[in-house]
Amino acid sequence: EVGVPANAVALALLFFNFGVEIGQLLFVAVALWVIRAVRRATRDWPKWVETVPPYAIGGSAAFWVIQRLAVL
Repeated sequence: EVGVPANAVALALLFFNFGVEIGQLLFVAVALWVIRAVRRATRDWPKWVETVPPYAIGGSAAFWVIQRLAVL
């Protein structure tokens, strides 16, 4: 149905999975690099700066849960 020959479905799925996994590893590597760069910054950050990322992640997650529940 998607234009992949019947004898190449397994290979297509394998390469798709490898692509997804490589993308995830690259994302984690970039995130760790950003965290390391921020920690090495010599600037003294205010205490409230540490609470921004968890609230941003939690707010995004709550928004997506509410959005998906609203569709039901």
